[in-house]
Parts: sequence; structure tokens; C-alpha cells
Amino acid sequence: MTGPNLPSVSIIDDLLCSSAQPSPEQLSELASTGVKHVINLALPTSDNAVSDEGSRLAAQGINYVQLPVIWENPRAEQFTLFAQILWAMRDEAVLVHCACNMRASAFVFLYRVLHESAPLHEAAAVMHAVWRPEGVWRDFITAQLADQGLEYQAHAALEQP
Repeated sequence: MTGPNLPSVSIIDDLLCSSAQPSPEQLSELASTGVKHVINLALPTSDNAVSDEGSRLAAQGINYVQLPVIWENPRAEQFTLFAQILWAMRDEAVLVHCACNMRASAFVFLYRVLHESAPLHEAAAVMHAVWRPEGVWRDFITAQLADQGLEYQAHAALEQP
């Protein structure tokens, strides 16, 4: 995948990136970047949502999955489903997006740490370049990591062990 020109983009590696909601024009050019799959974590009613996103992507041969995560209520079962979907796609280029790259960067952070054994501080650094989760999102991340015996401290996560 060549680095797509997307809002608030975080390039993880050659096959994974996250971003805020792409514009209709950016969606229409996504295949030229090598992206094969898109996972959208935003609600269809989110700011700047593109009503025909799935159609635009399908026309380019890009698989599209929308898994709407309510901002005020991220759920463990949604992350589990996200992880299963991303695992199935991970041999090809995947874009994970939401409205502002907050949900997307948090889910990608958790996926990398819990399913790819990425060092916590490295994965957190990518997410923290976008935002530092607070409130319900900090609680959600903390709970997901705690289930695997890991500890998340938003301000200490950037420090290497």
C-alpha cells in the first residue's frame, strides 16, 4: 500500500493504516493506493459520513465492512468482532477508519497489542499521535488490556519498559 492521502492518517505498516473519514474523492481513489479492505467504525450518521461509501469502494473491488461503534459506549464484543475481521484481512492492505481516527486508532492499538504482540509503548505512541483516550475510552482500553494481564496507563504508555 502506498501512503494514502487521508485525513489524520496513521500508517502502521505496509498493510495497515487508520484514518478519519475519507472524503468522497479520497474514497474514489483508494484502490490506487493498494487498499483491498476498509473497516468503518463510525456510525452512518457521523459527521462527514459518505452515504454511498460501500458502493464507491465495491466499484473499485475493495471489500467494505461497517461496524458502527457508538462513541459513548464501545463494547468488548465489537472489539472481538473487529479483531476477527481484521485477522481475516491482514494479508492484504486494510484501512480502518471512523469519523476522526479516534475509534479506529484505539481499536487498531488494541489489535496490535493483543493479537500481534506489538510492544505496548510502540502501539500507544501511534494512537497518542492522534489522541490520548480519556473517560469511557480509557476505561474500555484498560479493561481490554486487563483481560490479558496488561496494564494501560495513558501517560506512561509511551515509556519503554
